[in-house]
Amino acid sequence: MTHAVAATPRRARLTADLLFWVQIAAALGFGISQLLAMRTTVEGVSITWIALWLAFLLVNLVLALSALRVEPGRVIRQTVVIYVVWTVVCAANLAYLLIAGGRWNEVDTVTAAITGAGVLAAIVAGRAQGVGVSDPYVRAAFAVFFKGVPQLTLAWNIYRHGGEGIAVFAFVAGHVTICLRLWQVLYSIREAGWDRNRIGIGIGEAANEASWIVATVVWLLVD
Repeated sequence: MTHAVAATPRRARLTADLLFWVQIAAALGFGISQLLAMRTTVEGVSITWIALWLAFLLVNLVLALSALRVEPGRVIRQTVVIYVVWTVVCAANLAYLLIAGGRWNEVDTVTAAITGAGVLAAIVAGRAQGVGVSDPYVRAAFAVFFKGVPQLTLAWNIYRHGGEGIAVFAFVAGHVTICLRLWQVLYSIREAGWDRNRIGIGIGEAANEASWIVATVVWLLVD
């Protein structure tokens, strides 16, 4: 019985480590495949999709670092590393998109306007509750707008212009890594207990997956 109890945490740790490396590989795979796709065409790729994705990653990175300070744990440390890797990959893709001829269009204008209004509303709502932008739930609201809105307008952009500039691997890796990060959040909560930072990460990633499903469905129907 003692051996079985000891083996369970060991298996859980090995599983967490395996999924961590899967996410790192998927992030790097996304970065490379998306760069290669944009070398051919940037059709369907909007500037705000990647730029606000970068903002989303930075918000969740801050939340992860805050969660690590409040209640350290192995899984939340891995989550921090994953967000760092994705941030570098996303920044590289944004830079290449601008170099490759990406142009601001009406979709970007609408996306920026809706996201800006949402962020402002989150700040006002937070102030009404007596909290500022450092509150994890206010930051979670930022994450929802930074990721949810651009991916919904990305779906609109794909519908209008096609999605040839977006790599197939991006759609697949997106769903896999989002679900794995949600699993990490739940595992981290199990490991260290509930806290507002971990919940905030989960809220942002849930919005990420929901809006990515919409973008994927549109991409499948159009292409």
